[in-house]
Amino acid sequence: MSDAEERADLIRQIRRIDLKTAMLADGSCLGPRRSPFKGGGMALANLREYLPGDDARAIDWKASARMDRLVVREFEEERSRTYYLVLDRSGSATFGSSTSKDRRILEVAASLIFAAHRQNGRVGLCIVTDRVEAFIPARPGKSQIVRLVQALVSHRPEGRGTDLAAAFRYLCTRVRRRSSVIVLSDFDDPGFARDLSLLRRRHEATAVRVTDPAENSLPDVGQVFLEDPETGEQVLVDTSDPVFRSAYADALTVADRRIEGDLRSCRVPGIRVSTEEPYDLPLRRFYAHPRYRGG
Repeated sequence: MSDAEERADLIRQIRRIDLKTAMLADGSCLGPRRSPFKGGGMALANLREYLPGDDARAIDWKASARMDRLVVREFEEERSRTYYLVLDRSGSATFGSSTSKDRRILEVAASLIFAAHRQNGRVGLCIVTDRVEAFIPARPGKSQIVRLVQALVSHRPEGRGTDLAAAFRYLCTRVRRRSSVIVLSDFDDPGFARDLSLLRRRHEATAVRVTDPAENSLPDVGQVFLEDPETGEQVLVDTSDPVFRSAYADALTVADRRIEGDLRSCRVPGIRVSTEEPYDLPLRRFYAHPRYRGG
């Protein structure tokens, strides 16, 4: 498939995603749970006169002094939250047996963008490879969604390596308002944990880890060249050698445990997404996560 054909196919898929997300975003598929894209913060609604039994911690002492009577603050749940999607578009994300990890990342990102928009959320985007390649500040409105979708479709990565930490540091310096940061990546990057931990202190963070089952099953096809998708380095291996196959499996297990351990150490909840499952299943799993159940 040519680059133009692939882009046209992605546009068609994003249109289908918009339609399917409409039902998911309003909570109709989720039983009694609220949509995760309804605001979780509290905004000051008004002031009223203090009544016996009110929580003394709600008294607004400055307003009470001005008004010469005790008044308390009343709050209501905010209906608009701010979201930033961090998209890993490095070379390792191009791997895929049927659907590439990069394609699945774009599809899940589109579904989250549409869902947040339908609940009046503010959405922004950060695209990273071995550096931050694109950043769109979060804003509400339909024009913002058009801009984000255009970025998903038109962006062509320049770098091949992975530096998630660069995106986390960038967001820490550029985003002042507390936001929900959703990272879509295979997390094939040993150096992200420290900066993800720093990001989590300023913002709410969720990891959407995209994997492909074919990565875990090395076919027995004799001697072949394996190429690192990020560096381009090639190495000749014998896939029939039981020693090599065992070492390969052990290395995958170690890498998987490292990633899961890093996410746990950062106290960032992780949602695993497979390239072999429909994009809407990860979205349902995202909605079902305890963080977003909404009581």
